[in-house]
Amino acid sequence: MIGNQLKAMPEERRNLLIDPIWEGMLAAMKRAEEELGTDELGPWTDFEWGVINGKLSAIRWMLGDEWDMLDT
Repeated sequence: MIGNQLKAMPEERRNLLIDPIWEGMLAAMKRAEEELGTDELGPWTDFEWGVINGKLSAIRWMLGDEWDMLDT
């Protein structure tokens, strides 16, 4: 299955999230909330949101999306 994921076009990759990854993400989110509390999970400012969105845009560009795709 991994080989097929690597060959998928960006539009096709959006539907390739598998259950173990989703379940691991949910477990990690719950641990972070328990350890830090929901008030401490930020980002808190527009600048911090901008940094996060910039990094996500760079990752999407590396995976094949257009650079000007702003739906991150």
